[in-house]
Amino acid sequence: MKPLSDVCPDPKTVLDLEPEKLGRHVLSCLGDTNEPNIKRAIIARTLASNYHQSFYDQIASAIERALDWLLAQCLLGSTPNDQNLIFLTRQGKEAATAYAAEHPVDIA
Repeated sequence: MKPLSDVCPDPKTVLDLEPEKLGRHVLSCLGDTNEPNIKRAIIARTLASNYHQSFYDQIASAIERALDWLLAQCLLGSTPNDQNLIFLTRQGKEAATAYAAEHPVDIA
């Protein structure tokens, strides 16, 4: 999974983003993994880990809100036996690919 700081290096910018905008960045990071299912808590912790500790909790919370938005848009799904296991849906994979084509470099 690509670190969120690769696509949005400024933590204050991350915190200012609405869930739908941050969700696109999160989706891009998730699209860069070979794991079919990822624990939801691991996603937030991993994506927030490269930011300074003083921003960690706020960014992890913002990522959680973005994950909720992605799930509501059917870009992410959860497995039937464990709602905490998240995967990219077909539409999510297409959106992640489109994002990568639109943003080949930092978008901060």
